[in-house]
Amino acid sequence: MDGPGFRDRTARNGRPRTTWRIVRGLAAATLVAGAAFLAAGVISGDPRFAGLMEVSRGTGPGKATAGQPGRPAAAEAMRTDTPPPGVEEQDEPLGRPQKPAAASSSYRFLATNDDGTPVGYSPCRPLHYVVNAALAPKGAERLVEDAIRTISRATGIRFVDDGPTAEAPSPSRSPYQQDAYGDRWAPLLIAWTTPEQAPQLAGPVIGTGGSTHFSFGGGPRSFVTGSLELDAPQIADDLSRTDGSAYATAVILHELGHVMGLEHVDDPVQLMYPEIGAPDGLAAGDLSGLYELGSAQCRKDL
Repeated sequence: MDGPGFRDRTARNGRPRTTWRIVRGLAAATLVAGAAFLAAGVISGDPRFAGLMEVSRGTGPGKATAGQPGRPAAAEAMRTDTPPPGVEEQDEPLGRPQKPAAASSSYRFLATNDDGTPVGYSPCRPLHYVVNAALAPKGAERLVEDAIRTISRATGIRFVDDGPTAEAPSPSRSPYQQDAYGDRWAPLLIAWTTPEQAPQLAGPVIGTGGSTHFSFGGGPRSFVTGSLELDAPQIADDLSRTDGSAYATAVILHELGHVMGLEHVDDPVQLMYPEIGAPDGLAAGDLSGLYELGSAQCRKDL
């Protein structure tokens, strides 16, 4: 759905399409990709998030609109809203992004803070992830792991595999699930699924992904968790073809790029271009953008 500052784009053929999807073109077997959604919920009952800014779920980069100031609440109620601040946060980044061999300006960010810095994940804490692989197609066993390793090198973000999960994808996924994951932000959810389970994958859509960011007191925004949904039947079909593994990896890398904070670009050489013609992996612009995202600030307050 569209929200304030969110609009559908128009494809090259003049027909409107939403811009946070990956779809397979009908005439050619290429993939058309779009910007990931940014979603943020207003935290109520936690004074740390008084005056929280909200970004609504949408189809592209949006403008922040003021949320209702949080109201003080009892400590027990507060713990149900957000985890304790700074869980696993260290004083220094846990890793260093790999500097691209060639500099490029062919990248864009989904969101930036008032000082121009991109909204990203804190590099000073690990980014935990879980995988719902119940419907993963044959031949996909290492695709997610390999893609995450590539993104980790590019950003310096340390990913931690928390193992399998039965959590199903949801358009209203809570970023804090104490019963399921303890007193921390919920891990990144990567789910092999179907259009029946994830309606946003209806039709030719093959994958969706994005992250949730929070800010408070007019301060900078940071991502705290995210989700990535992969259409298992469509990718199974791709894996049965020549270079299918490379195309499936390109889809996962593209969506992980959105999860980390990259927007689409107009440069067809980059993997973040809306159409994946030849799955050659991350190009100089993609790597340059991920390098910048890996330099986000630490957030002991979140």
